[in-house]
Amino acid sequence: MSSTLPCPACVSGTLHTATPKGSTTKLFGLDTYVSPIPKNPRGVILYITDIFGWELPNARLLADEYAEEGGFVVYVPNFMPWIPIKESDMKEELLLHGGFWQSLPYRLWFIQRFVPFLFAARRSVTVPKILRFAQSIKSSEYSNLPLFNVGFCWGGIYSILLSKSDIGKDMFAASASLHPGTLKLPADVENMSVPLAIGLGTEDQAVTKAAAATIESILEKTTQETKGFEFELKWYEGMKHGFAVRGDLQKEEVRKGVDDAKKQVVEWFLKFM
Repeated sequence: MSSTLPCPACVSGTLHTATPKGSTTKLFGLDTYVSPIPKNPRGVILYITDIFGWELPNARLLADEYAEEGGFVVYVPNFMPWIPIKESDMKEELLLHGGFWQSLPYRLWFIQRFVPFLFAARRSVTVPKILRFAQSIKSSEYSNLPLFNVGFCWGGIYSILLSKSDIGKDMFAASASLHPGTLKLPADVENMSVPLAIGLGTEDQAVTKAAAATIESILEKTTQETKGFEFELKWYEGMKHGFAVRGDLQKEEVRKGVDDAKKQVVEWFLKFM
């Protein structure tokens, strides 16, 4: 999703039931989840959430795994003016398969809920908020560690923007974007300088294969013209939008997609230590 309304897969998924191990605090002025900090951290990850926000257990559990498996300090701040949707509001089946009259009340609620949010959380507001938080990290006790960012769906758009020369250069060592929301192409992927990894499901509704081909073509050209810029784009067979955070772990093929996407992010960041 972006300035457009989210697709059905943006607001659906499976709630993971394990218990996050970290803690919540007010950090640099924002409510933030902090994963257990490794004894000798190797870098810092700024985690930008999907539309379900910083309180979603799935996001916190994934942050914990990044911390444990990669040796990162991981922060999950609340960059949203408010959380537009809770896990109890997941209605994909109603949106996709409900009849017109059956789904109409939810669709009207959906529009009423998201239009104000998309204005309040527009790019011109959210990008500066993220950069202020990132700059505070760079001035913190971890100022000597490389800073990375990873985003999903709503947050995945910002991870791509943070790779642009005029936004994230000299701030981030690398970015990763999993199933980003609808992008403004070609502008969102032009003038890049921060190394960028992208992960997409083959069944993604937000970024089609045609859009991905445009992204790949532009970024490939950028690698040839911009010293230090690298990118990778990986496809996850059979995966839908949102899988890396809200995939059903009871399904073997989905769990594999979730694990592989986690591995992609960790390995990408370790490459730029």
